[in-house]
Amino acid sequence: MNATKCSAQVVERILVAALLTSLLVSGAAALPCTTAGGIAVAPADDVSDRVELIRSVGGTIHPGEYQTVWKSVPSGVRTIVVNLDWSGHQHPGTDSLALTITPPGSGVLGPYRDGVDGRMDEKISLALSGSDSLPSGMWKFLIFGEDVPEEGTDYTLNVIYYY
Repeated sequence: MNATKCSAQVVERILVAALLTSLLVSGAAALPCTTAGGIAVAPADDVSDRVELIRSVGGTIHPGEYQTVWKSVPSGVRTIVVNLDWSGHQHPGTDSLALTITPPGSGVLGPYRDGVDGRMDEKISLALSGSDSLPSGMWKFLIFGEDVPEEGTDYTLNVIYYY
């Protein structure tokens, strides 16, 4: 076997190993988990295009900026679906936001980034649920402009709850 063929085979094996590793890592990031507060966090369907959303907040976030959104959750809610969407801008695939969620009386959930739901689509879609109802009161959603252009990136935060 000549050196060129051997080099090509080595490169091919490295590429296959890298591809398999990336698939395993992205799949592991999308697995559901339960926090110490008993709240299960799992990937959710993308809800950004649903018309019936009434608990939406939009804004523009700049590099290194934190923006806090407070949402009131009534008692008896069993599931909350959260969707942070910053897709559709003129430089797709380049911006990065992070989302941290703090339920009342519980620990911090996150930070979550694009891909946590198993999709790299400039959206974070999560379903939060508990064995009983989730904590009622004011929930804090902290959005961080991790890697965005100076002019900022527009986003929409949708929060839907189910009894």
